[in-house]
Amino acid sequence: MLFALGRPIALAGLALAFVLGLIIRVLAIRAVQRRRVPAGWGTSRRAGGKLVDVRRDVDIFGLVAAVVGGTGWGKKVEDTGMAPAPVRVLLAGPIAVIAAAQAAFLAFVLASEPVSLATLNSSSVLRGEIGGGTSVQMFLLSLAVGLLCFGLLDLVPLPPLDGWGLLRHAVKRPGTGFQKARYWLEDQNVGIAILLAGMLLPLFRGIPLFLYILDLVTWPFLVLWG
Repeated sequence: MLFALGRPIALAGLALAFVLGLIIRVLAIRAVQRRRVPAGWGTSRRAGGKLVDVRRDVDIFGLVAAVVGGTGWGKKVEDTGMAPAPVRVLLAGPIAVIAAAQAAFLAFVLASEPVSLATLNSSSVLRGEIGGGTSVQMFLLSLAVGLLCFGLLDLVPLPPLDGWGLLRHAVKRPGTGFQKARYWLEDQNVGIAILLAGMLLPLFRGIPLFLYILDLVTWPFLVLWG
C-alpha cells in the first residue's frame, strides 16, 4: 500500500480490500465451523462477540506484507491436535474472499465505462499504478484486485497460509523429509520469512516473486472481466 500513497483513491480500495479480506475469511471459517467438524475443534474462533479480534485474527506479518506489498494474510487456522484443520474449513476462507472479489469486479463493470483489463497486471494495481479511469473505477478495481490477491495468496502452500494446511492433508503419509520441512517452515517460522521475502524483494523485472506469481494467476480473471 505504501506504493499507492500517491493515489489516495487506489490506496483506500486496497486498504478496504485487506480489511474485508480478513473479515470475510473469518466469517466464512465461523460459518463452516457451525457445521459438522471434529468435536472440540475451533471453539476459540467462535468465542466472543467481536467480528474480527485483532489478536486472534490478524497476523502482524500479514499486515506488514499488505502495507508494503499491497496484500497480505490473516492468522493461521488452529490445528486440531497434530492434524491440520478440516479441508472445508481451510478452503472456506480463500473461496469466500475470491467470490467477494468477483462481486467487486461486477460492480466495477456496472459502474464504469468499458475498460480493457487484459493488459493490466495485478501487481501494478497493488502498487497503485492504475493509468487513467475515474475515481470510482480506480477504487473498485483496487478493491476487486486486492480481494482477489488476498484469496489467491492464501492458497500458497506455506505456513501460516491455509494452503499449507491443504498441503498437509494432501500428504497422506509424511516422511522424514516432510517432517523436517514442516519443522523449519512452521516451527522455526522459515515459511513466514519466505513469504515476506517473496512479497517484498524484487526479483522478476523489479517485481517480488509472489507478486509475479499473482500476476500470472490473476490474469484469467482480469481477462474475464475486462
